Amino acid sequence: MPNAGNIMNVHTGKPIIRSVSQGETIKLPVDGPTLQEVTCDDIARLALAMHDHEYFFSLRRGLRFDFSRDLNGSGIQGLYIRRESDGKDTSNLLEIIFDYTLEKDGNFLYEADLIKDHGKDYEPSINCGKTRFVARSSTIQIDWNSDEAQQWRSDIERLSRSPETLTEWIEDDSEMLVRCGSIYFCRKPAIFNINDLRRYDASGISLKVLKDRFKCSKCGKRGARVTVF
Repeated sequence: MPNAGNIMNVHTGKPIIRSVSQGETIKLPVDGPTLQEVTCDDIARLALAMHDHEYFFSLRRGLRFDFSRDLNGSGIQGLYIRRESDGKDTSNLLEIIFDYTLEKDGNFLYEADLIKDHGKDYEPSINCGKTRFVARSSTIQIDWNSDEAQQWRSDIERLSRSPETLTEWIEDDSEMLVRCGSIYFCRKPAIFNINDLRRYDASGISLKVLKDRFKCSKCGKRGARVTVF
């Protein structure tokens, strides 16, 4: 279903998507005669991928993330992303509303605990167990093809890589995020820059040995989790 609810960015002359419901498709002009199609799920997947790398986007891109696991007592969930520098009354850059689905064979975006309090604040919430969630609506307050949005997608592509050696890590020009290897993150993550990694690589230490050497200063566990940063 096409959505005609776009507005124009007065600075760029490009359309900004306001809200896209499940089943709708937005068609955006790009270079040439071809129109680009953007769906509710496209926007939701972008927001979820950014949330997966929340620490990077918070620290390096100045974004704030808020996730609600039970918006109205019925288990509906919401993800909200805005600039840290914006005031509380400023609209979110991305706002995704997720609803749960009981379909076993249909498409879904993620699985999470289904939490319900039935709108009764004075009663304990009920955890209904792992459930599949789909995007019910997606709202975006930024040009989908803006430099900032394209930078987000580029960030996600880079952060999703898994270099197998320190040499590959350095060639990718990526920093390393180091977290405690326990189930719960004990401490604020440590960040190793390219020069740090070059020194380890020059000393002949392998990536596996390096990970095994890292030790949490709080719980003492070795075998850190490392990801691209």
